[in-house]
Amino acid sequence: MSQRATYVGYIAMSLDGFIADEAGSVDWLNTFNDSLASDGGDGGYGEFISEIDALIMGRTTYEQVLGWGWPYESRTGYVLTRKTGYSGEHVAAAGDINTLRRAIEDAGHRRVWVMGGGETQRAALDAGMFDTLRVFVMPTLLGRGLPCFAPGRQHYLELTDITRQPGGILQIDYSIKD
Repeated sequence: MSQRATYVGYIAMSLDGFIADEAGSVDWLNTFNDSLASDGGDGGYGEFISEIDALIMGRTTYEQVLGWGWPYESRTGYVLTRKTGYSGEHVAAAGDINTLRRAIEDAGHRRVWVMGGGETQRAALDAGMFDTLRVFVMPTLLGRGLPCFAPGRQHYLELTDITRQPGGILQIDYSIKD
């Protein structure tokens, strides 16, 4: 029997809870990425991604990432979508959250990044998949945009760490209690 994968969140949001602007762009993060790089670091991303062997993302996020040129090397992608028969480069499986979970477990992945967007974050959370969640709160108020988590039921978290990052960024780590 295969070991259960660990599912982790690692996401940046504005102080008012948005991960992208109204058009779905994350360009607003560029200033903060520059701040993280100002001390020669990357906010811990290199260490984080080195442990990841698969990613779950929504279809819109997947298509946006492809436009950047797949930055995740040989890591396998799993795409949350309502589109039947969806496929693409770097995609091992596509479908609802339970289809993705079965495919991930069958493939024997060990550490999976649930990367977004908000509906994907919510689907994984409500399916009980998250083990940990790392949120980077950026010191900006977007005013409008796409929320970090789509609406859904309440979940209880346990604060495990808080780290100040360059540029006024706050890194908050949680484990999922429920």
